[in-house]
Amino acid sequence: MARAGAVDFARAEYVRLGLDRVDDDPDAIALGARLLKDVALAARGPRRTAFARASTRRYHALFQRFGGLYGAVNAATMTLVAGDRAGGQALAAAALRSPPPPGLTGEAAYYEAASRAEAWFLTGELDAARATMVEALARAPRAFAAHASTLRQLEMLCRETGVDPTWLAAFRPPVCAHFTGHILDASREGALSGGLSGGLDSSLRGEADRLVREQGIGFAYGGLAAGADIVFAEALLEAGAELHLVLPVNLESFVAVSVAPFGTNWVERFERCFAQAASVRYASQDPYVGDEQVFAYASQIAMGCAVLRAQTLATEAIQVAVWDGHAALGPAGVAVDLAYWAKGGRRQEVIPVRRPPPPPVSRPGADISASRATKAMLFADVKGFGSLRDDQIPAFFETVMGRMAKVVEGLDAGPRHVETWGDGLFLVFDHPIEAAVAALALQEAHRALDLRALGLPRGLGLRIGGHYGPVHLGANPLTKAPAVIGAHVVVAARIEPDVAPGSACVSEALAGALATLHGDRVRCGYVGRTQGRKGFPATPIFNLTRA
Repeated sequence: MARAGAVDFARAEYVRLGLDRVDDDPDAIALGARLLKDVALAARGPRRTAFARASTRRYHALFQRFGGLYGAVNAATMTLVAGDRAGGQALAAAALRSPPPPGLTGEAAYYEAASRAEAWFLTGELDAARATMVEALARAPRAFAAHASTLRQLEMLCRETGVDPTWLAAFRPPVCAHFTGHILDASREGALSGGLSGGLDSSLRGEADRLVREQGIGFAYGGLAAGADIVFAEALLEAGAELHLVLPVNLESFVAVSVAPFGTNWVERFERCFAQAASVRYASQDPYVGDEQVFAYASQIAMGCAVLRAQTLATEAIQVAVWDGHAALGPAGVAVDLAYWAKGGRRQEVIPVRRPPPPPVSRPGADISASRATKAMLFADVKGFGSLRDDQIPAFFETVMGRMAKVVEGLDAGPRHVETWGDGLFLVFDHPIEAAVAALALQEAHRALDLRALGLPRGLGLRIGGHYGPVHLGANPLTKAPAVIGAHVVVAARIEPDVAPGSACVSEALAGALATLHGDRVRCGYVGRTQGRKGFPATPIFNLTRA
């Protein structure tokens, strides 16, 4: 629940289960301290101070009962957050005097050293903190998630103390990249070798190798079409980077449309790269049916994944591209990818190539784009509604659902489509940020309700699931009302039951779009995976909060 952003519900459950009274379980004590810490760091003023002090007491109790640097250093950090800098320095200095436990290896050894680096920072010894971080990374050089956790903690401390955080740059994990480039045209006219000395597999590959090396790319997301995609993929794999693929349609259809027409050599290279990929995502499991939007959507997912991964690892996200300088002739293409990424203000590295303007894209299949559009969707319901007594239903609809209606009516950018049944709500928006703003506004309005005064159970919790993807726009044959249908509507619907009451969670596609373009307004943090049900696979979900 806490990871989903429902900290209040998590704390309530912690108390309900009696974990706040446990004094012989280090995990229970640490969890309580962490929940208090999360509240403190999200608060301001007296509330921040009060919760920071409460967290300090729990961390100190953990240290007193079980020893170890974790409790001691966190107690020092939260003392600083509570406004007592001298007290935090004193506790950190005391923690540094404790000898390291023998025999630690791997991540355990890393965290021991990283905690000491944090303690050195708290005492004002920046050089010692830097040297100890070098030692920590040497003990677990590829524990990137652990490194990122430490970096976020140290970044927070830099903000608290006014220290310039640029000293942390040397400890950041490798860069995350989105890669994009031109597919070969079926006639091979004006292929990618035209703007570089030598052929495609020499000059372009050399440029790709250079970019991967100079930019320090360790994780990359993109497609695998014949041409620049495969060249980038080969360069990444040879450099030891993680290759993550996002394909627009199912595998057989993608190969038939984007690889096989250009020769068996490209198919063989595709298969080698595909076999070595760290992960493969599909924007759609359907075959290609003539809708170019699905290629643009796949690129957006890949870009979002690169940004989300960079945020998770506390590192930088960049885009690398092979581009001929021509505008795109349809909804998808390198120029479209470059323009989309540029909106987020992140770095781009372009390998320029010269070739004639490409002919209009022509792929087999019927064009169904007129009846499809990419939309952001929300499903919401109230956990506990089914347990209400019949005499409580009128108050629920008048106040709880009535409040939702007022929120939706007051949005600056309202939904293009609304459906409701019982306590359920289905909202469709043109843009991801519109859905995010609506979800947060709905949650904030629900939390402000005094349910007990209304004669309703306090445990009624609003849960919201969101997704972003192509849908079919039409009309319901029975009611003649507008309808929004399709596989991606089902994705949104399957997320909502796994959301913790009091929070909003979104799919990777929606989280990625928000992170790429609107990181200044909202945050999306990885929570876990939904439960697979009714033949629908488990899917990653991210909590949605204000930035």
